Formats: sequence, C-alpha cells, structure tokens
Amino acid sequence: MMFTEALADASGSCFQGLSPLPSTATSPEDVYHCSPPSASTPEKPEKSKPKQKKRKATYILRKEEQTALQQEIERLESQVAVLRTRSLPPEEAAKADPALQRRVAENTALTSVLRHQQLHVANAQSLLSRCLGDQQTHPLYTRIRLSKDWPERRATLRSIRAEKLRNAYEYIMARSSHAQPEKMQLSDERFESPQGDLCCVRFEMVHFRGVESLEQVYNALIFYLTNMEISISERLGHITVRDDYDSIEGTAYNSRIASTEGCGLTTEMNAVSFPQLFAKDELGVGVGPCAVMACDCVDEDELYPYKPRDRVRKDVSGAVVLTVSRRKVKHKGGKHIGTSSTLGGEEEMELVVTMRRAAFVKLHRPQFTVSAFALQELHEGIAQWGDVMLKTVRSVVYTTP
Repeated sequence: MMFTEALADASGSCFQGLSPLPSTATSPEDVYHCSPPSASTPEKPEKSKPKQKKRKATYILRKEEQTALQQEIERLESQVAVLRTRSLPPEEAAKADPALQRRVAENTALTSVLRHQQLHVANAQSLLSRCLGDQQTHPLYTRIRLSKDWPERRATLRSIRAEKLRNAYEYIMARSSHAQPEKMQLSDERFESPQGDLCCVRFEMVHFRGVESLEQVYNALIFYLTNMEISISERLGHITVRDDYDSIEGTAYNSRIASTEGCGLTTEMNAVSFPQLFAKDELGVGVGPCAVMACDCVDEDELYPYKPRDRVRKDVSGAVVLTVSRRKVKHKGGKHIGTSSTLGGEEEMELVVTMRRAAFVKLHRPQFTVSAFALQELHEGIAQWGDVMLKTVRSVVYTTP
C-alpha cells in the first residue's frame, strides 16, 4: 500500500507539466510525435478593423440633394418650354423659356458692367488727350538755334547729337514698354494748341519680316533721309524741293524742305537728323544691336530764316528705333530672304526687324489768308510724310537684290 502511493507520487512529479494525449492518439507513434506546446511561440496579432468612412453631415447631404433637384427642375422646365414653343418664332420662343430668360438677364447685367468699365477707360483716354493738348513741349523736342557761321553751326549739331540719340531711344522704349513686340500698333492723336497750331502725336510699330540684316533696313532709312524730296514728290505728287543740305560725315544732317501741296499751300521745314547704328551692349548692358535716328526742327536759323508770309511752317520732332529678332515663319511655301531651318526641318525661322517710330508734328497757324477748304486739306495731310517714309523703306528693303 505504501509502495503504491509512493509510485503514484513519483509518477505525478515526473509527468508534471506535460499535456494530456489527444484523443486520436491510438499508437505509440502518435504518442511519440505529440510534443508539448512551446512556451516561446508568439501569439498571432489580431487583425486591425477597417476604418469606417466618415459620414457626410446631414446639411451637406440636403444641400446636394437640393442642388440636384434644382438642376432637374431647370432641365424639365426647359424641356417643357421647348415642347410648347416649337411652333413659335425664335424671339417669342426665347421669351417663353425661363431658363433662357435667366441666362439673358445674367448676360445683360455682365454687359452693363463691362460697358461702364469701358466708359471709365474712355474717360481716362479723354484726360490723356487733354494733357497732350495742354503740353507746351514734347519729350523729343529741343530748342535749336543755328548761327550764320558754318563751323559754329556744325559745332552746335555735334554738341547735341549724343543727347538727342539718348532721348530718342529712351522715349521710344518707354512708349512701347507695354506693347506686344510681335504685333503691329498705330496710335494717332490730333489737337489744336492754344495758339491755333494743329498738332499730331503719332506712334507706330511695324515689322520687316524676312530681311537680310538690321543694316539693310537702316540703310533704307538713310536712303529716305537723303532723298526725302524725291520720295515725297513721287508718292504724293507734291512739288517738293530741298533748299539746302548739309551733312557732317554721315553723323548729322541739316536740310530745308519746301513742298507745295495739292491745295495750293506751300509748307516749309527746317530739320536736323542724327542717325546711328549701335552694337550689342553699346547703349547699355543687355541691350542688343539696334539703330536709332533722332530728328528735330530748327527754331531759329540766322542763315535761312522762315518765310511765314508765304509759307506754312511745319515742325517735326521724331525718333526711330530699329531692333532685330528671329521668329517662326508665318507663311511657308516660298523661301524668304534671311530664313533658316532648324535641325530636322521641323520649323523655319526668319529674321525680323521691328521699327518703332514716334513723331510730334506741328503745323503753325498761317500768318496769311487761307481758305477753309485749303486749311482742312492741309490738316488732313499732316502725317503723310511719315507714311511716305515707311513706304520708301519697304520698297528699298524688298526690292534690293
């Protein structure tokens, strides 16, 4: 008895910590392969629950439903209106469509706002025009007086040359600072001064496409400058003569032009011109190659005084700036001068010279009797000489072999 209890105690202590056999273990092999569970085996982590989507607020859902219903109502109303007005004329059909009427009302309101803004712009333009009329001078104008002595006359022209070229370039670039360089532009303002003189303020930007070089257009401009009277006579039919001509080694020109127009009146102009071709960075760092021509009127000439009893005095203060660039050819088909193709022939480039020119022209009030018709004809042709210059330059550039 005591032996049996001791054996039970020993067996209990030996098998302590072992798991019981599974119920399917029926053989010694099954018993052999059954191993106790390892205490170091990690437990499988629990799967994270998927996040639930945030529900929209009730007021948002109702707002979306309201918008959808409103759109559906408008669609149905439009369909009903179409069915009702199929046989009506277009004007009455438009009045019967409520959706279309709302669009018409919105368009009318926007058009009214735009019109008022345009009226404000027109008012500002009117103020600018008044400022032009009130000006007693112009940025391109400088008072010039020439004596009888030839060396002194030339010294005067040399002394003002650099300043005139600088003023011409700065004014032209400021006047075109907000313009689109690839598009042409023309503005023309005419007014009467307090003294009764007719004035014209003109600015223009034109392009010479497919030219050979900047020098080609510059040389055409010099050709017009030295043959002005011939070009005016040929293109306008006015009897134009050059009374006097003086050139200082191609850097300064002084000439007196008298022209009898179709109305019978004779105008006279005493002008000085200063042309110059500038290389890159010569006018400032970053400034490309360009050409500048400044011209102005002579206020007092002791050698060649004005003849106000027989002629109408014309004063011109102007500036021309030529710049060069390369752009894509607009119209392909024929080979243009100054064009070049990129690698692969994908696009063709051409040389473009842009001419920016500005002028302040003043026709002094005649000091002799003039008919109203003749005076009107004279006023209408105040800017014709500028048009002749442009046509002459074009003809020289595009006909030169």
